[in-house]
Amino acid sequence: MPGDTPNRNQSPIRRAASWLVFPVVMTAGLLLVHYLMNTGTEAGIAVLVVSIPFAFLIGGIERLLPYRTQWLQSQKDVGTDLLHMFLVQIAIPKIAQPLWAAALVTVVAALAERFGSGLWPHAWPLPAQLFLMLVIAEFGRYWVHRAAHEIPALWRLHAVHHSPKRLYWLNAARFHPIEKVIFLVPEVIPFVLLGTNAETLALYQVFNSIHGLFQHANIDVKLGPLNYLFSMAELHRWHHSREIDESNRNYGNNLIIWDIIFGTWFLPEDREIHEIGLLIDDYPQDFVGQMVVPFKPEGNAKPADWAGA
Repeated sequence: MPGDTPNRNQSPIRRAASWLVFPVVMTAGLLLVHYLMNTGTEAGIAVLVVSIPFAFLIGGIERLLPYRTQWLQSQKDVGTDLLHMFLVQIAIPKIAQPLWAAALVTVVAALAERFGSGLWPHAWPLPAQLFLMLVIAEFGRYWVHRAAHEIPALWRLHAVHHSPKRLYWLNAARFHPIEKVIFLVPEVIPFVLLGTNAETLALYQVFNSIHGLFQHANIDVKLGPLNYLFSMAELHRWHHSREIDESNRNYGNNLIIWDIIFGTWFLPEDREIHEIGLLIDDYPQDFVGQMVVPFKPEGNAKPADWAGA
């Protein structure tokens, strides 16, 4: 929003909170899901038990440590984004992942018979297994996300995610369900084929949830040199810019390493993000409208972050 710039006259406590809030919350979430699974909680339940309360915790932190005060004001978007959270982010993965896993059982069995059960490094420490999963998943997510900005048919779906006019924690949930299924492919298929264990998968899902919420949250997060590792809010705000040269950058979901390798990392030091969203001012802001607009002629109107004809 023009004229609404972050307050840089901060107290030492607020500055410290900006640096500590992400690593502290993330570490707590990962330790909690690890503890729950070690005490016998089923992986899917453990992920939900951690992810849902932590989502609302991050929403609460926004009120205490906002990046922009104007982004705290509702634009009648909360109801829409809650529907995205529970229907698109929770229901669809719960339905799609078991179906894909069942379809790949035969392939996994054949690979195990030929190569044994050592395709996934189960003996590695869990943090190393989590990092390996992040790196592999990020490679696929990077190219799927980049394609969503460069291929008009995919942009029709992805424009839903870029439609918010402010950034806040629930923006992380706003995706068209068809695109959500597409984005799940690099996060599911490689790890079913590799035989990744349930605990690593659960850690990844919690990391992905907490990181995604922070990535979109209206929280004044600071990462410093870690902006060369994580695709966090300082980077991702530019990806939501209305300016094409700014928004076709920082495609990373959790890690930013593939953006660095492929030349799309972007974090200017001389200015703050200006306006976010689409150039289509009348783009639907209700859930049903966002479900159908990709299939309407106006759903492919030229957006801020697609330079195609």
